[in-house]
Amino acid sequence: MNFITLKLSKVLSVLLFFIFSLHCTAQHSKEELLTLTSKKDLPLEQKVEYLCELSCHFKKTDTIKAYQYAQSALASARNEEALDQQAIAYEALADIARYQDNVPLQVKYADSSYLLAVRSRDPKAIAYADYAIAYRHEAVGITDKYIYHMLKSLAYFEKQKIRYDKLVNGYENLGASFSDNNDLKFSRKYNKKALELSYKSRNALNIANASTSWALFLVRSAEQKSPADPKLLKIAESYYLKAIYLFEKEQKKGTLNASYGRTCLNLSSLYLYHFFESQPDKTLFYLNKAKQVCLKINVPVQLMVMYGQQAQFYTNLSDIPNIEKVLQNIELIIAKNPTVNSRYRALLYKNYMDLAELKNDFSAYRKYFEQYDKAVRVVIEKENRAKEYNASVRFETEKKSQQIAMLQENLSSRKKINYLFTALLIFVFFTFLFMLRSYHYRQKSYIKNNLLLQKANEEAILLSKIKEEETVIAVLESELMEKELRIALQEKKWNEEQNNKLQQKLMTNNLQLDKKNEILKDIKTKLSEMKAEKSADINTLSRTIDRSMEVDEEFELLKTGLENTNPVFFSTLKEKASGTLTKLDYKYCGYIKLGLSTKEIANLMNIEPQSMRMARYRIKQKLNLDRETDLDSYITSLE
Repeated sequence: MNFITLKLSKVLSVLLFFIFSLHCTAQHSKEELLTLTSKKDLPLEQKVEYLCELSCHFKKTDTIKAYQYAQSALASARNEEALDQQAIAYEALADIARYQDNVPLQVKYADSSYLLAVRSRDPKAIAYADYAIAYRHEAVGITDKYIYHMLKSLAYFEKQKIRYDKLVNGYENLGASFSDNNDLKFSRKYNKKALELSYKSRNALNIANASTSWALFLVRSAEQKSPADPKLLKIAESYYLKAIYLFEKEQKKGTLNASYGRTCLNLSSLYLYHFFESQPDKTLFYLNKAKQVCLKINVPVQLMVMYGQQAQFYTNLSDIPNIEKVLQNIELIIAKNPTVNSRYRALLYKNYMDLAELKNDFSAYRKYFEQYDKAVRVVIEKENRAKEYNASVRFETEKKSQQIAMLQENLSSRKKINYLFTALLIFVFFTFLFMLRSYHYRQKSYIKNNLLLQKANEEAILLSKIKEEETVIAVLESELMEKELRIALQEKKWNEEQNNKLQQKLMTNNLQLDKKNEILKDIKTKLSEMKAEKSADINTLSRTIDRSMEVDEEFELLKTGLENTNPVFFSTLKEKASGTLTKLDYKYCGYIKLGLSTKEIANLMNIEPQSMRMARYRIKQKLNLDRETDLDSYITSLE
């Protein structure tokens, strides 16, 4: 009859498992969250929520990415100065630090989350902060406060039907905490709660984790009896198998979870310590399965536990070569991970001691005993330091708790003062309103009696003022017209004077220019009479005179154009050449600045290209340029 009942319970549990596994879509998957966070213009609350959930997905497999997403959530909340969202982001950071066993960082982030949540007075932020502060208290050994804050946080999440991952994880840890203290009644209550909520979440990983925790509780309950209760162990086996099925199903979708390794190790431990004699082949099968999973996940602690189970298996079989091989693997893992807990090093030496005892090798036993003793002392020293740190953290926690309590008390006091001040303002307002109304009624009759008299007096005064103002306006208008006339005459006179001066200046300039051109023409005429003697020289001189007659006008045009585009060009040239350049040199430089070639400049100036090259050579000398420096590039670069 008992056998039939056991079979029926297994069938029912399997049916429930398949029913819920068909609908494991309520929570966001990693891929869905990556898509959601890539959207633009997300509301801040949703953006922070998605980023924190992403960090939770990555915290066991890739802590760097987990920190990046949590820090991104914190940065977004800080940009908007949203205290509640900052508190939620700090909780995500504290959760990652917890999985890294980084207690100082966990304490720092948890305290920040709690202080910001209290300041924001947002219930959701306070629930997240309670979750962080609960694990903070657990890390330093304050169990009562851990339980208080955890239950407070989980009550909010359960009521709002959010973050089932935190609900399952929180109740699992509460169950484990009570189980460690041999309080199986409350351990059962909270592990059962975690299992129920995991099915409500319709999320495969939540169900797998809760099933593993429930199976672990069943094993501990079975071990309370002597011998262990086989029925409970078999039920535990079914929950482990269910969890492994779910993990493997998620693995096919691309989700590899570190909890998968924990479940495989728990199941192999169940076979090793309870079913080894009756099912040695099955024990070996699940030991090998645990090995495959742990090697794939590659978590050092899980690998050492797995090899430790293998060592126990081969010890049961007295298989010395395989024991040595397994212990060497553990030694390699410890060597590659020097920061691993010293307890594992002590356990390794203990296993070597057992092996030496099995081999009857007293010298080896003594050697490993000394190393074991040394490792144990290191463990004790670290535990003492941890206790000292926890004691200091407890002190700081109490201090901060008092500060938070004072802050809450101050907020409450301020609220009461604000209510009192508001009531006082309302009372003063209505009192003033009543007095004003009384005064209004008293003054109404007086105003009514004097209104007509005041109106008559006002009309008389107003007429008198209007006449006075009209007189003043007339006088002012007359004065304004006179001033405008004087200004117009002054402007006309000034304009005439300026025109006369300008005409005189123009006439003077024209006379000077005519005189100069007349002299140059006279020289040209005399030179033409001397052509017979030195015709070539005279022609050259004649052309030079022609150019000198045109250079002023052309140069002024060129200079005006360049100064409009580059006001300091000629002044820079003058400074570089120390004032040795002629107007013709300036003209050459101006053409070069405009981008004309040597041939084009020679054509414009009606000179031979050779003359132009000589002119360039002279300009380079005046500018103190060496042979390698290009004149065109140098002038073009001048500003």
